[in-house]
Amino acid sequence: MTEAPRAIAGVRRPPTEDPRMWDAFVGAGVVVLLVVACFAGTPAAIAQAAAGVLAVGAGYLLRRRAMLADIATPGFQLAAIAGAAVAAHAYGPMGAVQALAAPLLWVSSGASTRRAVVANAGLFGGVLVAFWLRGDAVLLLATTQALSFAFSMVIGLWISGLARANEERERLIGELEQAQASIARLSGERATAAERARIARDLHDTIAQDLTGIAMLAQRSDPDAETVRSIEALAQDALAEVRGIVAAHGGVGLDDGLPVALERLGARFQAETGIAVTVAAPPVDLPVDAQVALLRTAQESLANVRKHAQATSAAIELRADASGAVLRIADDGRGFDRATITRGLGLHGLDERMALAGGSLEVDSSPAGTTVTARLARGGGS
Repeated sequence: MTEAPRAIAGVRRPPTEDPRMWDAFVGAGVVVLLVVACFAGTPAAIAQAAAGVLAVGAGYLLRRRAMLADIATPGFQLAAIAGAAVAAHAYGPMGAVQALAAPLLWVSSGASTRRAVVANAGLFGGVLVAFWLRGDAVLLLATTQALSFAFSMVIGLWISGLARANEERERLIGELEQAQASIARLSGERATAAERARIARDLHDTIAQDLTGIAMLAQRSDPDAETVRSIEALAQDALAEVRGIVAAHGGVGLDDGLPVALERLGARFQAETGIAVTVAAPPVDLPVDAQVALLRTAQESLANVRKHAQATSAAIELRADASGAVLRIADDGRGFDRATITRGLGLHGLDERMALAGGSLEVDSSPAGTTVTARLARGGGS
């Protein structure tokens, strides 16, 4: 990408990237012109006309690779100009060699438009001199040659402009792709950092505090039965927190799609906790990032059900339509007041996760249970 901006201003590339097209053009042109040369009359004129045509064809064969690699080949240009002039001097209609030589002069000029213009001027001027030496009507031929030269310039410059525009477009596409890759990488790094921060916050707010309590109780010189029961309770709480964090961040593969992953998550949660889980998740068409965000939301929500809800049942419902996707996780537990109870619930992390994915999160809780609703608009998470 770094080289393109320096080269783009002067680069002229062939109208086609397929060398076989140029091979076919030169081959057909040489054959047709050799047939025309056969009508030159005398054997000497025929030989001279054919020699001029063959000079152009042989020059192309010798310098073909360099020409099609956009490398300037002044040797070919001199041979083409001389060949066209020799053929035109032998037989007037052989001035048609210009039609074969002119495009090749553009191709053989490398990155220089000026070189192509000068070479074409030499071509049409050389053929005009050949006609003059033949004694033809120079004034009329000069007008024809001037028009032919102008036509060659218009076509050549138009093709050069198209080539420059195409290369500029390719350069910009390359820069855009690199920028998108960089954004995706930075977004992934940001998401990873945010996930690590959430886990660290969960550990600090829950397990670290439980372990601190255990340490303080254990330091008592003569712990009684109540102290031992408190230590045991704190240890059980810490173990439950660990299990909840593992459940919220553990791997549930998305290889078979989000609905299958939710089914597996629900089955595993029911087997581990004994809480009945129903899953309603029809197939949905969502970007991978959106599926990951919704799956993590379901994991975190079930982790909260495990740790705090004291529920007997839970339900996972996924639906998607033209407007986006909605995931609901509901339980029949004791509920909570979000304004006052935050320790260990990971609600802030849930909000952050959905915000990063371009969605929103709603939590509705009462003594009859809790419902977590995650919404992703169409295109969110992509």
